[in-house]
This record gives sequence, C-alpha cells and structure tokens, in this order.
Amino acid sequence: MDNELTTCPNCEASFESKFCPDCGQKRIDKHEFAVGHFFGHIVHEFTHLDSNKIIRTFVDLVVKPGRLTFDYLAGRKGKYINPIRVYLTVSAIYFLFAWGALATAGGGSAQDNSTRTFVVEMAKRKNVEPMALAEKIQDKAGRYAGSLRFISVLASGLFLMFLFRSSGRYYVEHLVFSLHFFSFDFLAKSALAVLFLTESYTGHTTFLIARIAYYVLAFVYLLLAIKLVYGLNSVQTAIRAIVQFIFEIALFILVNALGFLIATIVA
Repeated sequence: MDNELTTCPNCEASFESKFCPDCGQKRIDKHEFAVGHFFGHIVHEFTHLDSNKIIRTFVDLVVKPGRLTFDYLAGRKGKYINPIRVYLTVSAIYFLFAWGALATAGGGSAQDNSTRTFVVEMAKRKNVEPMALAEKIQDKAGRYAGSLRFISVLASGLFLMFLFRSSGRYYVEHLVFSLHFFSFDFLAKSALAVLFLTESYTGHTTFLIARIAYYVLAFVYLLLAIKLVYGLNSVQTAIRAIVQFIFEIALFILVNALGFLIATIVA
C-alpha cells in the first residue's frame, strides 16, 4: 500500500511512502480505526508518554517540598514536567470545582450572595431574579479570579526576588519556585474542597479543623521548600517564610475580592 500514490490530507502534497515528505503526516490506514487498535494506542500513550514523569512530578511536588524547584534550577529538568505545565494542570483542577466549593464554605456561594442587599438592588435594576444574577456573578468571578491568580504568581516571584535579593538569582528562578508552591497550594485547597463537599453529604463538621490544618501544612511546606532551595540558616528561613506566607495570604484575599468586584461590575 505504501507504493500507491496518495494525497496528503494535511498539506495536499502527493507521496507514495508511509509519511508525507513535506509535513510528516502519516498515510491514512483504515486499520487505525479498528476498535482494538484505537484502544491499544490509548493504552500505549498512557503507559509510555511521560507517565513516569507525571507520577514522579506530582509525588515529589506533594511529599518533597522544594525538590522540583531545586532540581529544575540545578539543571535536572528531564525527569519532571515543566513548571508552567504543572501549574496550568493543577490550577485547571482547582478552578473547575474547588474554587466554588471553598467560596461556598466561606459564605460566598451564589445562594448567600443572592440575599445581599447590593445584589438584590442590582437585580431589580436589571429586572432579573437575584439568584440568577448571583449565579452569573459567581461564574464570572471564578473566571476572573483564575486569570488574576496567574498574575499573583508573577507578583509572588517578584516578592521572592525582593526577599532574596542577596541570593543573586534571576527573576525566573524565583518564578519557578512560585509556580511550584502555588501548584502545591492548589492541590491542598482542592483536597480541602473535597472534604467540604463530602461533609455536605455526610453531615460531619470537621471542616474548620481541616482548614486550620491546611494553613499549618501550607506554611510548613513553604518553610521546608525555602530551606532547600535557598539554603539559608533556620532563623533566616523562618523569617522569610513568615513574610512570604503573609504575602501569599494577602494575594489570595485580594485576587478573590477583585474577581468578585470585576464580575459584579460587568454582570
């Protein structure tokens, strides 16, 4: 079959081989659409395409604070997923369900907002139901918060550069640290959101304790990551970790507030 002249569906060049010499497109083979071949290809992709790299990346991200950043900055990049890919993947998961769940846990659900005076008054002016307006605001707030969150990662990298200005590191090196820390933070918040959603069905009330545990865990993670990556003594590490953690919390509050503010304005 490879000797038959065919036209490339991708660039319309004529060729006889298995692959188009102009663009590399593979010759169409009906066998590839067989069910067995199709699912076999999926299994192959799952088991061979960076599967070990994916597992190693997320295991080390969770259980080895700062390891991804330390290895990446040391030039050992091949065994991990790129920091920006890690961040985008985890943030997509977070904003898919966790952001809304945690907003509800904090009293910022669409149901809660629909009873607020400014939402009720705005709904009257727009001649819509308060609940419908509140749901629209919540949906837009999540999208705006997602965009603003990435900006906050950039700001976090700048703040780290200020904190560790004597380290002589480039801004991108601090940014890599921020990308990895925010990725862990999103994973931890997603786990917290799952607990909240579970408790809404089971009736258990351990969410407040879990939320406190999250802040302790996030701070300890940041402390250990800074210690590994920046190599300071214990006192210097603790001071900078406290300052950075306060900055991260302020950023989180600011991003959520701006997300809701912009969503309210454009709703």
